[in-house]
Formats: sequence, C-alpha cells, structure tokens
Amino acid sequence: MFLQLKRFYLAFCLLLCGIVAYAQDAKTVKQLAALKQQDNLAEWLYVRIDYANANPQQQAFLLTTQQQTWRRPKTTEEQVAWLTLLSSQGYNWLLSGDILQSISSYEDAYSYFRRYKVVQFDVVEYVLKPLGNNYTRLGDYERAIYIQQKTINSLDEKDNADNIASLYSNMAISYYNMGRYDAADQSVAKGIKLVKDAQVRFSLTNTLADILVQENELKPAEILLNKNIATQKNTNKETAYGLMGSYTTLGNIHLQINSLNKAQSEFNAALLLIAKYYPGDRLREKAYLTALLGKIYRLQHQPQKALSQFNTALQILRVNTSQSTSNIYGENKLVEIFHEKALTYLQLNQPELALENMRYALLATDKIRKEFADNKTKERLQQEGKELAEEAIEVAYSLFAKSADNKYLDLILEISEQTKARTLADDIQKTYHDLAASKSDTTLRKKLAIERAIAYNERLLMTEKNTAQYQKKIDALKFDLALLNKKYREVNTGVVSSTAQLLAASLPNVHVVEVFFGVRYVYVIDMKNKTVTNINRIPNALQFREQLTRFMDTYYRNGPAAMTNSPKMFYQASHAIYAALFKNIALQKKEKLCIVPDDVLGYLSFDGLVTDDKYQPAPSLWPYLIRKVSTTYAFSLNTLVENKTYNHNQSGFSGLFVTHDAANDKPIIAVKNEASAIEKLVKGEYLYDEEVNTASFFNAFQNSSALHISTHAYLSGANKEPTLDFGKEKLFLFELLAKANKPKLVVLSACRTADGELAKGEGIISLSRGFIAIGTAATISGLWNVNDDAVAHIVANMYAGLAGGQSSGTALHNAKLAWLNSSQTSDALYMPYYWDSLVLMGVDEPAQLQAANNWPLATKLFVTFWVVLVVLASAIILQKERITGVKTYRF
Repeated sequence: MFLQLKRFYLAFCLLLCGIVAYAQDAKTVKQLAALKQQDNLAEWLYVRIDYANANPQQQAFLLTTQQQTWRRPKTTEEQVAWLTLLSSQGYNWLLSGDILQSISSYEDAYSYFRRYKVVQFDVVEYVLKPLGNNYTRLGDYERAIYIQQKTINSLDEKDNADNIASLYSNMAISYYNMGRYDAADQSVAKGIKLVKDAQVRFSLTNTLADILVQENELKPAEILLNKNIATQKNTNKETAYGLMGSYTTLGNIHLQINSLNKAQSEFNAALLLIAKYYPGDRLREKAYLTALLGKIYRLQHQPQKALSQFNTALQILRVNTSQSTSNIYGENKLVEIFHEKALTYLQLNQPELALENMRYALLATDKIRKEFADNKTKERLQQEGKELAEEAIEVAYSLFAKSADNKYLDLILEISEQTKARTLADDIQKTYHDLAASKSDTTLRKKLAIERAIAYNERLLMTEKNTAQYQKKIDALKFDLALLNKKYREVNTGVVSSTAQLLAASLPNVHVVEVFFGVRYVYVIDMKNKTVTNINRIPNALQFREQLTRFMDTYYRNGPAAMTNSPKMFYQASHAIYAALFKNIALQKKEKLCIVPDDVLGYLSFDGLVTDDKYQPAPSLWPYLIRKVSTTYAFSLNTLVENKTYNHNQSGFSGLFVTHDAANDKPIIAVKNEASAIEKLVKGEYLYDEEVNTASFFNAFQNSSALHISTHAYLSGANKEPTLDFGKEKLFLFELLAKANKPKLVVLSACRTADGELAKGEGIISLSRGFIAIGTAATISGLWNVNDDAVAHIVANMYAGLAGGQSSGTALHNAKLAWLNSSQTSDALYMPYYWDSLVLMGVDEPAQLQAANNWPLATKLFVTFWVVLVVLASAIILQKERITGVKTYRF
C-alpha cells in the first residue's frame, strides 16, 4: 500500500509540475531547455536545485528531477551535482515532515557516494549527519549510533571539534532513547570537552536536560533549560531551532507535573519561533507542538478544542483519514497524534471512534517497523506498541460486552496478532522471497554474502577473546545489509493477515487458544471451527505473570525436587493456572488444541496442567490436560500462515547423535538407547559423535523430511545465545541461514531448545524459533533440562507413530500418554517434569518417514514392542533417584 501511495504521489507531482510550470518564470524554463540542449547535466541540476530553494512552495519541482533527466551522470562534476540533488531532496522531505522519504533520499545519496567514491562532495555534512539524526527521529537508534560514530571517526578532532561535539550530542539522544543513560551522559561529556561554538554548547545542554527528563530529574532539567534560554541574546534562523527545542522540553516538563498553563505557554513560544523563522518549514515539529496543545486541552477536559488541534496537526502532516487510510505513513508523531485523538474520543464517550484512531496509530507503527533493518530494533518497537494494542483491545472488549457483536472478537484477534512474533513472520517471508528470487539477482547475491559474513563474525564474537574488532565488523555489515535491503522493504510488507485470513488458515477441527498478555489484563482468545467464539479476560496481569514465573522457577527450572517433595502444592498451583486460562473455554475429549502463547506462557507446556481441583496422592492418576486433548503450539497464527504456504518436497530421515560427553568422554547411555531405538523404527542416515559437525548438520538439513538432533544444548554468553553442542564444534542460533531445501520437522532432543531470552511482544528467542524462521514447518524441542531416559523412551514411541503415518503433534501426544500409561519405577516419574518437556511448535503434519523395513504390520508391532522394552530397560537408572532428584540429565 505504501509503495502504491508513493507511486501515486510521484505521478501527482509530475502532473503538478506540468501545472506549476506556468508559474515558473520564463527565464528559468528557457535556461533549463538550453542546458538540456547543450547536454550540460551538472548545471541543469543546479538550476533546478536553486529554483526549488528559492521557491519552497514548489516542492514537487525538486522531487521529480530524476524523472526529468535525460541521462545518468558521467563526470565527477555531474556526480557532485547528483549528490547535491539527493541530499537536497532529503532535506526537503525532512522540512515537509516525511522522515521515511527523507531517510530514503539520504540513503540513496550515501549509497551513490560509496559506489562512485566522490571525494569532492562533503558527505559528512550533507548526508551522514542528517541521516543519523533521521534514524534517531524514526527510532532506529542502532543505525543512528553506527552512522554517528562512523562520522566522528572520519573527522579530524583538531579541525572539526564543534562538528564532533554536535555529533556526540546527537549520539546521546540515541542512547537515552534506548534507556542507556550512562552512555548518553558519556557522549555529552565528550562533546562538552571538545565544544567551542556557543550554539553547539547550547545543543549539548539541551540534550543533557533531555537525559535528566528521561531519568525523571525534572527540577534540575528545568533549571538547566532556563539557564540555557537566558544565554540566547540574539535569536536568528540559525539559533531558533535549538531555542525551540528548549521551550518544547520545558513544556513537556510542565506537562508531566500537570502545570498545564505553563506548558501551554512554552509550546506556544516554540510555535512562534517556527512561524517567525521557518514559515512553511519544520512541519514535523509544528505538527508535534500543535498536538501537544491538543493534549493540554484534553487534560483540561476541553475535548472539542483538543480534536481541532489534533486535526490541524494531521493536516500539517498531510494525513486525511476521512478520504483514505492509505495516506497514513510511518511516523512516530503520527502514532502519538492518533493515540491522543483516541483518548479524546474516549473522553467524549465515543468508543467506536476511539478504537478507529487506535487502529490508525497501530497502522502507522506497522509502517515504521517496515523500515527498520535490525531485528533488535523491531523487537523494541514491538514492545513499545504493545501497550497501545492493549488499550485498543480493552476498548474492543468493552464494545463487545455492550453489543455482543462478534466483529469485536475478530478485531481483538487481529490486534493481538499485531503484537506477536512479527519479526519472525518477517524472517519467514524474507526466507521465501530470497529463495524464490532469480539467481541472476546480483543485489540478492551480495545480500546473502553479507548475511554469511555477519554470521561468521558473530561466531568469532562468541568464541574469540578480542571481541571489539568483530563487533565493529558486525555493525558495519549490518548497516551495509540495511542499505541493500531497501529494495526488498517494499516487497516484505510484514502486514498482519486479516482475521478472515488467519481463521481460514487454521486447520480443520483444530481448537485454537491465543493469549494476549497485557499490563492490566490477560486476554485468552478462544477459536473453534474457524470462528472466534469467546474471550476470557484475566484481571491483574502483572500478578498473574508473577504467579506463572514463580510456578516455572519452582517446579521446572530448578529441577524436580519441589514437584516431587510437595506434590499437593504443585497440583494446586498447576490447577490454579489451568482454571484461570481455560475459564469458560469448553474443551472436548480427544480434540486437537493449538496454543498461541504470549510472554512468560511461552515457557510453559500445557500438557502437564491439572484440570481438576480434587487432589489425589497418585500422580499416575492425575487429570492432566494431555488426557483430554492433543496440544501443539505456534508463535503466532501469522507464522503458521507464512510457513504453511511452502511445499516441503524432501523425504527421508537424518539423525545426529552425540553419545559421549565431550568434557570427560563419558558415554551418554540414554542417547545411545534413543539412537538404537529410532534406527530400528525409521529408515535413514544416522551420524554419531565425530561425524556430527556443522557441515554434516547443514547437509542433513537440506536432504531430510525429518532431522533429529540429540546432543547437549544451552544458552551461551552474555546475550544467552541458544547453542547446540556438536562436541568439537558449536552451532549458534544466528548461524541458521535459509536453505532452498529444508525438513518438515526438526526434533531437538536436548535441553532447553525451546528456551531462550524473552523478547516482549515477539516471543522466546530459541533454537526452535530459529528453525521456524528459516522455513522449517515444525520443531519438537525441550523447554527445560530433560531427563535423558524419559526423553529417550518418549522419542522412541513418537517415531513409532511417525513411521506409522501419524502427524508430528499426534505422535508426540501419544508418546507422552504411553509414558503415563506405562508402569514406572517410581510415582515421581508420572509428574510433568519428567515427561512434559518436549513440545511441538508449528504446523502439525505427517513427516513422511519410511519404516526401517517393509515387514507386515503384525511384525512391525512386535518389533516396536521389543524396542520399547529396550528403552524401558534404561529406566532402571531411575530406581536410585526416586523422589529426591535426578542425576542423569542432558544439559
């Protein structure tokens, strides 16, 4: 939609150019025609730039210059003129308030500069500095800091002290917006040490005040700003912008402490500076200040005046939702304006209009994230947008409660999906796009080469001692990748599917339960027969989050002791969670259930939840959820939609087994038993110990319908990077790169392969997620440190089901049930810690495995029976463990 709008706008500009040509003086028209006749491209470009600067109201004249040129630049002089055009267009877009288009122009200029190495052009002043500031305005702080540091490194400190000090001021803004206040303070200190120019010092002081505001040190910030303003004796066009910033920050301070009249005065002072010194320019700042005055009216309970201000702000930013939502673009200020407008409609008791404007705000947020290059940046935006999504869901929920209109239930699902695994869906979409692209696409080849280089340097960062040099390389490569990805941003829209598409993608006869975890409430969305049937709202979300975290820490993350020593307490705690989540949700016996978790619920396997409050001492008889339904999981419905579209053509099985502990070369007996049991059931390629490495892994990955990995797994380094241990080698999450062929199912028979850091609004960054990101339809992985013998038994039974044609989710479900229905050496072994670690994430389909032989069915069942007995033999080890704990674990 944004691409279509952009094309429409350019076409409109071309038409407008034809109309305004009459307004251009005859001398300019004649001069341009003559220069074109002379093939004097450089001078022709400068004439257009000069004319646009002298006539800022004719913006389209400058912005459509490329469409009017008759050839590309050839000489150095022409290349300098071309760069001047691109940077002028970037500045023009900035003044008009369109940050995304401004960034695009500056990025084009920087790419052109690097390609042709036009050293005669001052790229620092006219491209790098404004580009870094634009990244900050957009909220892409990682790229902002990278480009700011790169600019500082390119300048000589002796000759450019004030330039560098100004850049440190900008860098501090990026840091404090990321919450890195120490780094922000350090940047300001570096700038103050260098600064000579009074205006740069003024800017640094403003930035220091902004940092104090972010740290809630409002009074010191106010004193600092008032002193700063007092130093401005003679205001002019050069100094007015910084002064405007001081008044704006002062106004925000007074707004926070509810001194509304003072805030109003400061904002009006800032607006007067824009009117006097930048008439027709600084539209973004003008719109923001206009909206802040609207916020004051809202807080003063003058909603009509507030709405008038917000509508004026939208007009300044060229947005008119009464005509079409297609003119909404990615801009932080737009998000704030729509949000404020929604709050005003709530004040007027018009929830429908409030909800509509909240959705506009979410749409603007979506269009911002599309421009972000780094996943960490996207994840941060996802977190910031989640509170807005919760407000929208609350309004929709109240409207449903009043009207019983199911359209609000559908809307809640759609908004919930806007907050879930969006970066993962982007990665899946990017994977398929890259694989489908032409092999002759040179840009794509460069992009893939950079991705491989990033993975290589990230590996060195994890494994080598001198890490600073690798981090610098990674930052540079990521920036290069972002520039190359510009061409693909318009292809990978990242737009959430409509409710109809999401529900249509659901498998038939699957009961779906999706959870949205907010700050105030938890919403449990119940879907059946491709219809949203009910919403269960759980109050006190933060308290429920603490309850879940305490439950997981007590009974799973710290081993089985608490569960086995206090079974009744576990039983009651488990049932309390089940009762809260499934209140008013009717689960039918033997139906398939798909859970789309959120927040800390991603660490929980639902199979082991207790469904009845009547405690009985024998865990083998406990009413676990698994006895009622077969459960699988998904990061989001959108990711299911994305991955279901891909046809996995591979067949066959590959198994990678590390049967010895590399640290002491002791055999891991359970892994040997697991491998032996699977080999008797499934035909395929089996690799052991020294044969298992990254090369054999990627070969197996590309040539299997199902890939089984049985080894150690853990979280590495300060960033807790999910890691598979192949003995002499390690495989990190970031090394999972897209391949043309991939398995339908990856089984990660190891500890914590579904575990990882929680990115709020995105999900758990795990190995399981990494395989889904590169197109694997489904993974089976472990949430906590598994018991080797229990897992070996369950995995063997699961493969018996897979070889018999069962879907992966059904096979895992039946294997867990077989454990519960079998005789164990201790009652403790019936508790969920032992049998419930493995979960299926993704599409629940058959893996198309071939049985190890073609014997008759009766013979197969006979062999399966003896295989299970072999696996059960390994459980003898558990006789010594009983209730006090577990000794044999795969960490």
